[in-house]
Amino acid sequence: MDVEPLVIAVGAIALILGFLAGWSLGMRKKSRRAEILDLQHRLEAAMEAKADYEAQVTEHFTTTAQLVTQMADNYRAVYHHVANGAERLCDGSVTLAPPSSADGESPEIPPEKIDVAQPLDYAPRKDDEDGQLSERFGLEKPEHPEAGMPSDSDFASEADDKPSDEDKPNP
Repeated sequence: MDVEPLVIAVGAIALILGFLAGWSLGMRKKSRRAEILDLQHRLEAAMEAKADYEAQVTEHFTTTAQLVTQMADNYRAVYHHVANGAERLCDGSVTLAPPSSADGESPEIPPEKIDVAQPLDYAPRKDDEDGQLSERFGLEKPEHPEAGMPSDSDFASEADDKPSDEDKPNP
């Protein structure tokens, strides 16, 4: 009968340990949930900040486009004012060329100025020349193959000019 209290005690200790292990795991999950919620809030804040930034960029470029259009209109108005004043004040003897319009119309380009060939990224070569990928490219052949080569006598004369060990004084 001594076994029964021991079994009950071991069971009670195991139950308490299991309860403590479950409670600690549950607390960990709660702290991870808090981390996840914090990360979700930070992500939402970052996405909101990005959307605000994109809206600011769009507004900036819209305003810039409006100001550039207004500037072009003002330039046209100044040009017409100067042209009308010059015509009135100079008795019509001065004529100014109108500025190019913003309607996409461009002045006529003479056909000889139009280059229809695609630009090359290499220098064109003549048919009788070697190209850059040729093994002989850039190497010039001497007219007399032996003219540029040193002779044996050149080496012999250099050896005669050098002092030998016998000519040196002994210390």
